[in-house]
Amino acid sequence: MHVLIVGGGLGGLSLAQCLRKQGISFEVFERDANSQSRPQGWAIAIHSIIDQLAEAFPSDMPDLKEATNHLAPLKLPAQIGLYFPNREGRLGVQDSPELPIVRSERRRLRDWLSTNIPIQWNKRVSKIQSDDDGVTVFFEDGTSAKGDILVGADGIKSVVRENLTQRTSDEMLKLVPIAAIVGELDLSGEAFKRQLALGHSAYIFVSPDLGFWNFGGLHHVHPDGVSGRHYWMYMEPDPNVAEPNHWLQTATREEKLNYVLKKVSKMPPKFREIFESTPASGIKEEPHIWRDLELESLPAGRVILVGDAAHAMTPFRGEGGYHTFIDCLELSRILGKIDSTDIAAVKEAVAGYNAEMLERGVEAVRNSRGEQGDRKAQDRKSKVVSAMQEAKPLPESEIVLEAMA
Repeated sequence: MHVLIVGGGLGGLSLAQCLRKQGISFEVFERDANSQSRPQGWAIAIHSIIDQLAEAFPSDMPDLKEATNHLAPLKLPAQIGLYFPNREGRLGVQDSPELPIVRSERRRLRDWLSTNIPIQWNKRVSKIQSDDDGVTVFFEDGTSAKGDILVGADGIKSVVRENLTQRTSDEMLKLVPIAAIVGELDLSGEAFKRQLALGHSAYIFVSPDLGFWNFGGLHHVHPDGVSGRHYWMYMEPDPNVAEPNHWLQTATREEKLNYVLKKVSKMPPKFREIFESTPASGIKEEPHIWRDLELESLPAGRVILVGDAAHAMTPFRGEGGYHTFIDCLELSRILGKIDSTDIAAVKEAVAGYNAEMLERGVEAVRNSRGEQGDRKAQDRKSKVVSAMQEAKPLPESEIVLEAMA
């Protein structure tokens, strides 16, 4: 068997590692010109499947936590804090030996997943041809590749999905009616400690009476050990956010920041601090518009989808990366068992994969989309879940920073 993987991100590289472990031939094609072409995002929580990944990946992979932990060189455990006005104290989840969580910085994670994987860069798909005998992918640079299976791991605007379904991304993707303003900044010393105290890795502040919610997160700690890069997302309901004349389409950084500062003025001071410390230059210029994807069915054949190409979802529950990993673990097991020359066996196996993946994925998409609609109720719920763990009271702890030599 020879597997063509379109997409050199989390999904494509995870699948490649699983195939490498099994000795299955593959090629990875990535549209980016190189590994530094575009930002990789901030950080994601890896949990509940850490042992499964270790078992499915080759033994020459570096340790996941050591290679990707966004808190390094600090010795703090990954921790997500949850704040609800009608609940006393702080809820959250935290890395522990019983329930491990690794909060992985995205670029470090991609580098880790690239271990001993040859990636062919600047490969943009123009056309795909598939029949009972095999599949061929054609690229805009005039080259092509042939294989037995083609896997689309090329993200929310997947060209592979468009070829497979004969429908455009604009037709399939659904707008999530949330307006978001995003800021980034570096913090050091006492200000850095105060943000870490709210949640070592991230925290969510929910205040329905103010009409918005906020996600604050640590991108990564700087090598000096006493400073770090933080980011925040201010979010509010807005069904018109994608309209071409929406004010966020043309607003300046200063206008966006001033809007947020006015909206958060009634928050407790410790939650306002990160907004008030952000310079206008730290506000993201591009509009931040979320869309998600529900697929009812997919053709079963030699072209298969994983990750955002199959079930793009909002980040409100932090499950997108988790389901991408599950897709790759399941698909790699299936590919390791089938005879790729038997098209009937291929279609039967892929149909089984599609059915499980789509059912699981659609449920996750709907749950994640519903999360933003449930914010008003969440502060009254008896059970809150994050990183697939029940949130529990988190005691206050002193943050001690030591400068690295």
